[in-house]
Amino acid sequence: MDFSPLQSFFDHIYVITVESATDRQAKMTEHLEGLKFTFFIGAYKKDFSIDELIAAGVYDEEKTKQLHRMGKPMNTAQISSAWSHRLVYEDMLQNNYQRILILEDDTVPNREGLSKLQEMITELPQNWELWYLDYHKNLRRNFGSWFSRQSLHLLRLVGKLKWSHKMISNAHARKFKPHLYRSGYHELASAYAITSEGARKLVAMQTPICCQSDNLLAYACANQLIDGYVSYPKVFLNASQLLDKRTREQYVGE
Repeated sequence: MDFSPLQSFFDHIYVITVESATDRQAKMTEHLEGLKFTFFIGAYKKDFSIDELIAAGVYDEEKTKQLHRMGKPMNTAQISSAWSHRLVYEDMLQNNYQRILILEDDTVPNREGLSKLQEMITELPQNWELWYLDYHKNLRRNFGSWFSRQSLHLLRLVGKLKWSHKMISNAHARKFKPHLYRSGYHELASAYAITSEGARKLVAMQTPICCQSDNLLAYACANQLIDGYVSYPKVFLNASQLLDKRTREQYVGE
């Protein structure tokens, strides 16, 4: 696998993991052979209670419920993931990195995406702040996505949805360049890049913690609080998607 464009473009590459996930770390080391990266030991859900984090001002449960489209709080696994990502942003800023790549420890490279990587980097605008290299949902704009947005607008009008009309209108990505889309509201935070300016914005939005890690990115992009882009094809893939036998041959196998 040719990781040289990644290596030369980013100041640092983080792989978020927990200390006990040694099997995942071994697989990541194998999948990313030839790429210089560091494992970042994040927050572990068994090391804290939600009440402790609320009391310490680390997690704001009321704000979380206000922001969630269904008014739900976060559980310990979701909080630990969100906290881990914020810790990476803070580490980036402390080390004065200008742009970094963040991977979760269940991510694998996509050969097709890697072959287009240098073209994607060339297509990125100078002021980009967030770049999805993996994502799920809401890439294409077609009649089905238009109908979905109209349904959401209606739910917003009758008070059944907390999303703003602006957020709904931007829920689906828009074509920008041959291999890049302007990001919409996408699931997953398994592989993405941020600049220092993007990190500052995300830290401010996530202090105290109030969003799941992927919801934070999606909320920021759909509300145009951050200048985000989506790669096409995907450069990385969440390992769970390898279960799709129709596309398995395109990706690095386990």
